[in-house]
Amino acid sequence: MNPEEMLAILKSLDEELENAESIHPDHRKSLQSMTHEIQKKLASGASTDATSSPDATSSPDATSSPDANAAATLSQQIKDAIIEFEVRHPIIGGLVERLADGLAAMGI
Repeated sequence: MNPEEMLAILKSLDEELENAESIHPDHRKSLQSMTHEIQKKLASGASTDATSSPDATSSPDATSSPDANAAATLSQQIKDAIIEFEVRHPIIGGLVERLADGLAAMGI
């Protein structure tokens, strides 16, 4: 999945979040935060190749560990969101699952 497709899914997810009335405010805020984080990663071109940039290679231990932790945290947020929304909000759950698949395919 290319970044443009991912951005289209993010836009659809944002629209669904705005229109869904039965989402708890904390869940809505959490998903919005997650989508913004994904947008930042897509905008910065983050991928597995990003760790091989000149800045990253100057201190691999210092930069790869935080990146790996951030990716793991984002990945866990996505998994949690899928579980939360699959039953209550199937459209949102499906969009989040598509995001997870796309990010995995991109190495993010």
